[in-house]
Amino acid sequence: MDNTANTHHQIQLLITIVDYSLGHRFIDIYKKSEIPISLILHGNGAASSEIYDILGFGEPKKAIILSVLTETMAQQMLHDLHVKMELNKPGTGIAFTISLSSCSSILSQACSTSESKAQMEREEIHMMQNEPYDLILSIVSGGLFNEVMDVAKAAGATGGTLVHARGVGSEEAAKFLGITIQPEKDIVMILSPHEKRQKIMEAITHEFGLSTDGKGICFSLPVSAALGLGTHTI
Repeated sequence: MDNTANTHHQIQLLITIVDYSLGHRFIDIYKKSEIPISLILHGNGAASSEIYDILGFGEPKKAIILSVLTETMAQQMLHDLHVKMELNKPGTGIAFTISLSSCSSILSQACSTSESKAQMEREEIHMMQNEPYDLILSIVSGGLFNEVMDVAKAAGATGGTLVHARGVGSEEAAKFLGITIQPEKDIVMILSPHEKRQKIMEAITHEFGLSTDGKGICFSLPVSAALGLGTHTI
C-alpha cells in the first residue's frame, strides 16, 4: 500500500464542466496531452432545456471531467482549453483547478512522468483571475436540486451543476448526529466568487441543513485558477 506523500511537484485536480455534446472533444485534448488520470461523470445544469435553448447556452446535460495532474500541466491545459475550445465564450463551459495537499506516491510519480514526457510549451504561462473563487459542494437528499439552486441564486449564485450519488450511512451517524443517511443524494456544485461564498452557504444550510428534511451538508474548497468565467486573462 502506498503511503500518502507530498511531492515537490504540486498536484492539482482539474475540473471541467461542459455541455455533454462537447465532452468527447475535451477528452480528445486530454488524451493527446497524455494526462495520466481522468474520470468523466454525468451531470445536469441548473436551467431547464427551454431556457438553455433561448439563451444559446447549449443543453442542461453536462459532462464533468476530473483530471489529476501537476500544476505545470494544469496551467498548460487551461491555456490549451482557452485556445482550442474558447472557454471564454459564454455557455461553452468552465474549467478550474484545486490544489491537493497530498496524494499517493504512485499517483505523484505518474503525474511527474507524464509532465516530463509531454511536449509542452516552455514559456511561462499565467492564468490570472480578478477575484478568488471557491467551489461550494452541497450534499442533500435526492430530488432537491432545483430547490437548492433557487435558494443559492437568491443568495448570489449564478449557476450550478448536479451529480447524482448514493449515501452510505452508519449507526454512529444516527446515534451522534440524530440522522439517517438516505441512499439517494444530490451533489450540487457551485463555483462562486469568494465574497459571495459565505452568504450562499448560509442560505443553503438554513434551508437544507441536517435539521431539515434536506438532511444536507455544505462545504467549500479554494479554487487555484479558473477559466470560462469571464474574469481571467492569459
